[in-house]
Amino acid sequence: MVYETQALMGVTTLFGLVYFTFLVGIKIDLAMLLSTKRKTFFIGCFTFVFPLIVNASVSLLMERFIDMDRRMHHSLPNIALVLSLTAFYDTSCVLDDLNLLNSEIGRISLSISFVNGFCSWAILFTVFSLKEFNTLDPHIVMFSWMSKALLFSLVLFFVRPLYLWMIRNTPEGDNLKEGYVILILLLVLVAAFYTEYIGEKALFGAVLMGLVVPVGTPIGAAIERKLEFFVTLVLLPAFFIVSCYPVDVFNIRMRNFAIIELLVCIGFFVKLIAVLLPSLYCGMRFPDALSISLIMNCDGIFTLLLMTRLLEMKWLDKESYTIMILTKAWISMIATPLVKRLYDPSRRYAGYKRQSIQDLVSLGELRIVACVYDEDTVPGILNFLEAINPVQDCTLCIYVLHLVELVGRAASVLVTHKQRKNRYSSRARNTSEKIIKAFHHFEQHNPGFLIGQAFTTISQFSGMYNDVCHLIMDKRAALVIIPFHESVEHPFRLVTQSALQKAPCSVGILFDHINGSRSIFDIGIKYENVALIFIVGPDDREALTLSMRMAMNSNVKKTKKDDDVIQDLWDKIMDVDNIMYKEEEVTDGADTACKLKAIETSYDFIMVGRRHDNSSRILLGLDEWCVYKELGVIGDLFATSNSPGKFSVLVVQQ
Repeated sequence: MVYETQALMGVTTLFGLVYFTFLVGIKIDLAMLLSTKRKTFFIGCFTFVFPLIVNASVSLLMERFIDMDRRMHHSLPNIALVLSLTAFYDTSCVLDDLNLLNSEIGRISLSISFVNGFCSWAILFTVFSLKEFNTLDPHIVMFSWMSKALLFSLVLFFVRPLYLWMIRNTPEGDNLKEGYVILILLLVLVAAFYTEYIGEKALFGAVLMGLVVPVGTPIGAAIERKLEFFVTLVLLPAFFIVSCYPVDVFNIRMRNFAIIELLVCIGFFVKLIAVLLPSLYCGMRFPDALSISLIMNCDGIFTLLLMTRLLEMKWLDKESYTIMILTKAWISMIATPLVKRLYDPSRRYAGYKRQSIQDLVSLGELRIVACVYDEDTVPGILNFLEAINPVQDCTLCIYVLHLVELVGRAASVLVTHKQRKNRYSSRARNTSEKIIKAFHHFEQHNPGFLIGQAFTTISQFSGMYNDVCHLIMDKRAALVIIPFHESVEHPFRLVTQSALQKAPCSVGILFDHINGSRSIFDIGIKYENVALIFIVGPDDREALTLSMRMAMNSNVKKTKKDDDVIQDLWDKIMDVDNIMYKEEEVTDGADTACKLKAIETSYDFIMVGRRHDNSSRILLGLDEWCVYKELGVIGDLFATSNSPGKFSVLVVQQ
């Protein structure tokens, strides 16, 4: 490139890195270090110390016993240092790409890399500080540290209170004001300029400005919404281009290539063993421990940043830099597919006895996991629960799971609300507490119901099913209730679709055509007229079993459409006054649709099975018009209805 273009790319790179590191600082929660378990903390420290000692020792031995040129001799210790370090954000990006952020090994990997990254930062800070002491005049060093202390003081005692003031002046549920966002972005540039002026890298000031942002607040969400795509897709590619300027594969000498590759291979296996052995010692399964080991060997942008910094300081020569970039890229490209092959979160459920309502009908307690997206979905769930009759010898235990999208933070979190020590977004906490309060209010006014525990998961919608399934397994629930969102493009649907495929229990998808603007404590809408649409299949039988519980409630009237399984229950319903049994003959799919549409205005609550034989004559052609595949053809008919009737629908999958 011509000189002017290189200069422009350099400016673009600087701005991109400043705002990128600011975003990374926002997403990092320093409280993770305090909440890390002892075993994980031990693995994280061991993963840093052991490779550092071994790699440094190997590099010294290679310097002594292998003939090499002076530049390679000077670069080897720094290569050993790079091979020993792990960046938290790089690990987070790898887990995000693998959709494992809120999986079991995802959370363990993040905790290990956070401890390792903290140690890495400490050692790098020490190394660069020693260089400063050795190369600069003592008076300059003193003024440098005074300048850094001033920056820390301004960030802690001016910028952070300013952030908190902005949060207090942003009403709950609203976005951060545009003026606040612009002010924050300008302050980041000021901090970056100041750190450059005092002799530090601009990135130091930017990441410091991000670290003091309260995690998960409207500030993080607003900044991420404004900057994420522009920085990562427009500005940051310039950094990768500039980073590859020194790369010259044609000047690589085989002897030097062999020396560095030997050190890299040793470093790879040393880090692999450093994670694997203590993980196995702590009782982890071998495939899981190996997966974590491979994840910890994957590098990203921060490793590249460190290598470019070492190249600028001439601690790394261009040939070593080229070999390291190619090797690191190759390792990451090999490791990530191996992790996909080794670890599947759903394998945990392979040996688990899947629960259904039919299996537990004779036992003493029916356990239900109720998933809640927001306050608007609470009244529908509470009305459904109110309609289920907790008979004398069978209580209903409800576990509440508030699903919150991961925004403005790098690591997902599962919060148990009895553990007050957990720290997460105050906004998410306030909303969760309102939702939990509504469920406890329901518990107080409805004997026979027990609210077990309440949780909040903050994660990406694509991987949120991991927490849902983990809670089902842990609490041995027989049914999970998931609210349905009618927007075709809404990411809520990812949770529903994944739960239908992975959940180790029956799934109920609940949606209603009732006004959703009710109070969160409103359970005044009673389901008095309930219809069960019965065609054939295990899902219909599961819905039938659940409906029989409702039939025990004297306030509920219920209609059944029959198949052979109804005969097994006929003795139970013959003498029950509040049950009406009716058969309807249909000829084709269109006739079925017309018959079902006719009942919409007659009932408050309709239950249907999800899966049927779509090749059957009575359903033929309906799947071609199906908008929401996860609801099945019958559920989709009700979901897409324009009927003026106000009714709720539960789609059940066994």
